[in-house]
Amino acid sequence: MKHLSTFVFILIAIGLQADEIDIHADHFYANDINKQAYFEGNAEVIQRANRFNADKIVVHFNQQRKAIKYEAMGSVKFDITENEIHYKGKAQTITYAPNDSKYYFSGDVVLEDLTNKRKIEAEEVSLDLKTGLADIKGNKERPVHFKFEIEDRK
Repeated sequence: MKHLSTFVFILIAIGLQADEIDIHADHFYANDINKQAYFEGNAEVIQRANRFNADKIVVHFNQQRKAIKYEAMGSVKFDITENEIHYKGKAQTITYAPNDSKYYFSGDVVLEDLTNKRKIEAEEVSLDLKTGLADIKGNKERPVHFKFEIEDRK
């Protein structure tokens, strides 16, 4: 019965979101006390045009059972469209806070802005899509690599 109540909690919580979220995985389990849902093995989250694939995805809920944070871990691939900008790439982990429109990518990050034809390779990338601020970090072994096009001056 406990497993059934947990499953119902997750279905209700996901259903309460403003947008429909579709999650697929080989294995699902939840922790009612911590208000977390775990999706493991070939995990995929689809929300509107946005898509994340990872080895593991954890969804964190608040007291009102609304998703407040998503964590994708292990060989993460993503395809995101936010504020009319299309991003595509990969990282080892991604954390997304939907209420704040903040993304945090870490571990061998490759982030392509397909709309503006820019590409970033780094160890960590933090994007605040509400303010437009980005913080990009590299290290000695892997410095930040930024590639972009400029207009031809003729």
